[in-house]
Formats: sequence, structure tokens, C-alpha cells
Amino acid sequence: MLDGWPPLAIASLAVLVAVPMGVAVIFWSRGRGAMEELGGEVEALAKGRPVRRLRSRLGGVPAGLVDRLNSAVPDIEARISRLEDDRRKLDAVLSGMAEGVLAVDARQRLVFANPAAQRMFRIADGSDGRLVIELVRSPQIQMAIEATLAGKGAYRAELSLPGRNPLAAEQERTIAVHGTPLPGSPPSGAVIVFHDVTDLRRLERMRQDFVANASHELKTPLAAIKANTETLLDWGLHDDAVNVTLLRQIDEQVDRLDNLVQDMLRLARLESGDEPFRLEPMALGPVVRACVEPHEPRARARSQQFSHDLEALDDSVLVRAAEEAIRQILDNLIDNAIKYTPEGGTVRVSARVDDRRVRLDVADTGPGIPREDIPRIFERFYRVDKARSRSLGGTGLGLAIVKHLAQSLGGDVAVESQLGVGSTFTVRLPRHS
Repeated sequence: MLDGWPPLAIASLAVLVAVPMGVAVIFWSRGRGAMEELGGEVEALAKGRPVRRLRSRLGGVPAGLVDRLNSAVPDIEARISRLEDDRRKLDAVLSGMAEGVLAVDARQRLVFANPAAQRMFRIADGSDGRLVIELVRSPQIQMAIEATLAGKGAYRAELSLPGRNPLAAEQERTIAVHGTPLPGSPPSGAVIVFHDVTDLRRLERMRQDFVANASHELKTPLAAIKANTETLLDWGLHDDAVNVTLLRQIDEQVDRLDNLVQDMLRLARLESGDEPFRLEPMALGPVVRACVEPHEPRARARSQQFSHDLEALDDSVLVRAAEEAIRQILDNLIDNAIKYTPEGGTVRVSARVDDRRVRLDVADTGPGIPREDIPRIFERFYRVDKARSRSLGGTGLGLAIVKHLAQSLGGDVAVESQLGVGSTFTVRLPRHS
């Protein structure tokens, strides 16, 4: 098409075409770079990273747009900072909660689990997005989530779940559940709060048992006293042999009532911290020997072998305690050992010492304690053999008193027992240096 054109004309035309194209390429390149720069800063802003101030003159970008973005950046960054602060505070609150918190979406997939919920249900980190039924294999939890998502208001229930340790005293956990659906129709998800109330319910049962047992323990001697008194009033006063017998029985029941009331008051003071013991450093050996020796004649009278090994308690063994507290602990344990050990059996008191603690053992060859009763043996009024315990004059509070006394001295008490072999009660106290 250009045949016949002079070379100069062709060259001039080429220049006329090339120059605008070059200018266009330059402007396009600059505009692309400016848009990439602008896009990079917007992306950084969206991700919460620091944003540098943009140049007012970015080729290919309207100056007004750059200025508006620059003026908006501080406000956006401040809002992002506040959101981050709120998120950290919320994380701290949720992490510090004793209650477990689960958040799920409408498809029952895990959105969030706080540390308490992870421990409670053994949920591993990184489980977000998985179905809750895969993580917590409990039909009751599944039903609670479904009920929350299906309901229009809050969901509340108490669930009984298997304990984490099948060998523990509490083989079931009582969990209070409070579920709240998230806004939406149907709800877009739910937040479920789990509160382990196992200990609270156990304490409630213990309180109820205490009231029932205390009423029964008080009623029994009172009924005996009333019956004997009525007999005396009806006809017994005219028969010297009868009235003496009845008066002795009344006296025994009054003593039983007095012992019961004294033990109840002592236990109440110990539990409230009002027992007026003055704790001070003391040599344990002389106190223990003074407590042990008076029990020996009673054991001999029952044809029992009574022995003690207290050589470890030399003058260097000190504890911070009160003599009366030590006496009550040992008197209760030794008295029980003698009462429950049959004739010809053995009762032994021994002591062991290490750098940190003193251990006092009271062992017997009595009937032993069934395994299922051992976790409750230190509860108030708990008896393995109720009829036998009452016939031997026990109030059912002695071991509870021992437990609280040992704890008030910074120690503890434990028992090992085997049916038909015997029991060993162990008191551990910290040494005073």
C-alpha cells in the first residue's frame, strides 16, 4: 500500500505512529505500577499491617482518590487496633474461664473451643471446622447442640457424662449446659457453655446426708431415753433392780448423746477454722508416746497384741502442731483399731521419718474395708457396718475429725485396707526445720 511513497514520507509516518504509542506505553506502565502500589497498600491495610502514606501524585490514579485513602488510613488503623485489643481481651476472658465454651455453626461444625472445653472433652488443637459429633462422642452433647439450634430461646439442662478416670471415686460428671442460638432464622450457629457441677452436687448430697444422719443419730438415743423414762414412770420406780438398770441405760444414752454433740461441735469448728488450736514447733516423739501408751491395757484386756515402733521419733523430729490435735488424731485411730480388731488380733503403731515429712501408721488385723467404701470412709456419719459401729459406741464422726485435724496441721490422712486382712491408717505431717 505504501509502494511509490518516498522513503522520507514513510520514515515520517513511522515516527508519527511510534511516538504516540511510546507515550501510551509509558503512561500505561506508570499507571499499572501506581495501581499495583495502591493495591498493595490496600491489601496491607486489610490484613492489619502498617500502611505507609501514599504519594499524592500516582500516575494513572486520581489525586483525590489517593488523598481520601491517605486521610482514611489512620481511622481504619485505629479501628483495627481496637478490634485487635477487643479480640485479645475476649481470648483472655475465654481462656481464663473454668466453664467450657463451644461455638458451632448451623451445620454443627466447630467454630471455637476455649481451653476449658478442650480439657473437658479432650478436643485437640486445630479441630475447627470438624463436626462436633466427631470430636465429642456423646449423644447427650449432640442432643444439646441440636436442641439449641432448633430452639428460639436459651437451652438449659444437666447432663450426666462418664468420668475421665474410671478408677476415681466420682465415675460420673454432672455438667450444667446453657446453650444460646446465634441470630438468624434459622440460627446461624450456637454458643454452648458447659459448667462442671459434679463437686457442687456431691456437696449438696453430703449436706442432705448429714441432716438425715444427724437426725437419725440424735433420734436413736433420745428414743431409748424416752422409753426407759416411760417405763420408770409407769412401774419401774417400785422395783429397785429394774430402776437401777433403766437408769444406767439412760446414763449410757446420755453419754452417747454428749459424745455425739461434742463431736459435731468439734467438727463444725474445724470446718469453719474456729478450732482454737495454737500451732507451734514441738518435738513429736514425746507427744505420740504419751498418746499411745494409755491404749495398751485396753488392747491387752481384749487379748490383742499391741505394739509400737516409734524409734524414728527422736528429739530432732519437730512438727508445727498442737498437742491436743495430735492427741485427738491418734486417740481416734487407735480407738477404732482396738474396737474393730477381734480378740487375738494385732494393733501396731509405727512412725517413719524422711527429710520432709513424718508418717504415723496405725495398723490392725480387723475385718478390713470394702474397696467401694474407701473413698467415703472419711465422710461425716459414714459407716461401713452401721449396726456394729453403733453397738461399739461410735458416733460416725471420728474419721472426719481426723481428716480435718490432719489438714489443719498441713498434712493429710489416707487408708489402705483389704477385706479379711485389716487396715492401715496413715497420717502424714510436714516436718518443721
